[in-house]
Amino acid sequence: MEFHAESLVTVFFTGLIVCFNTLILLVIVWTESIRNINKIYLASLTVSDLCVGVFITPFAVFSSFSNAWIVNDEKFCHIEAYLLVIFFIAGLYSLAWINVDHYLAIRKPQRHKVAMTTARSLCWIIFVWIGAVSFCSPTLFSFKDQAKYYEEVFLCTINAGSHKPYFVTAGILVILPAFFALVSTNAYLFTKSFRKKRHMYQTILIDTASRPNNYFMNFIISMIFLIAWIPWLVLQIYGEFIDNVSDYPHSVHFYLLWFGIGNSFYKFFVYLLWSRDFRRGLRQLCCHNDCKCAKCSMPQSVSLNFVTMNAGKWSCKQLSFLSLLDSRFHKIIIEYIFKFKRLHNSVACFTQFLHNCEEFCFYIYISLDFSDNQANTKIDL
Repeated sequence: MEFHAESLVTVFFTGLIVCFNTLILLVIVWTESIRNINKIYLASLTVSDLCVGVFITPFAVFSSFSNAWIVNDEKFCHIEAYLLVIFFIAGLYSLAWINVDHYLAIRKPQRHKVAMTTARSLCWIIFVWIGAVSFCSPTLFSFKDQAKYYEEVFLCTINAGSHKPYFVTAGILVILPAFFALVSTNAYLFTKSFRKKRHMYQTILIDTASRPNNYFMNFIISMIFLIAWIPWLVLQIYGEFIDNVSDYPHSVHFYLLWFGIGNSFYKFFVYLLWSRDFRRGLRQLCCHNDCKCAKCSMPQSVSLNFVTMNAGKWSCKQLSFLSLLDSRFHKIIIEYIFKFKRLHNSVACFTQFLHNCEEFCFYIYISLDFSDNQANTKIDL
């Protein structure tokens, strides 16, 4: 058993992939902090990355110490090579679908509610995973020298061999649609239409104000995905069709591939730095069942925004009230007293209740029907 610098990289990357993607899944499943992003698509992306750290990279860890493939079975090597491709394709399409979801939500919000229902989102993701498996099926079940142990990177990879035309054609048909979706939806971020929509979300659609921010955050993740994987893909294409790259230094092969594999955990840092909702979710994990944080159960002052229209212009009026939380049943008990003043053409009212370690937000929609002497208030939690 030998120890190399590359062994440390494989151990480090495997640990980060498993830990960070597990945390992301826990935030998605156990908390309600993730808003204005399709959780089904995000969970699919996270699962594909987690599978890389569970089913692929651990074998590289042991192989890096022994300098040989640890499983003396060519079929197992064959399966490992195709699993890596399946997870790559599933992750790419999940990322593309997150972008499409953001694009549709901002460009056509009314259509988004119909087009991206939970049932339809599940169907699309199931289709993505079936498509990823189907791409590999013809050669996956042949077991005829379609994989090789890539000793420079300590992993098994696909050996195109005599099936180069199939892999080139299938690769173009599979990768290009997702790549086109990423380019076209991300291009919308730099248009005047998006800037106008973003202003509208920030000033009027308060409950979904984080949608444009999440859209741009996914643009950053998309760019990281492409930057991480393109160098190694170019190296492989160059080696297969132009010149032999086997004489290149061992470290070139290793670091280019593992730079791409590292994409499976890079997004955690983007979420951590860019998404306030994700940071709230991490805080909420520490007090999910019993809120043990001292600041969680304290009454806090909350602003109530009345969005009104006068002479065709939008304006907002604020009203403060106290909110108390019964943390045991996670129900909001609202006590409010206000001096009634008639507000003409009131259309919507949103409030943000800050709870769960200072920042966890509950959004409550309150519809107001004003008359001369009274206001009928309906609160939907």
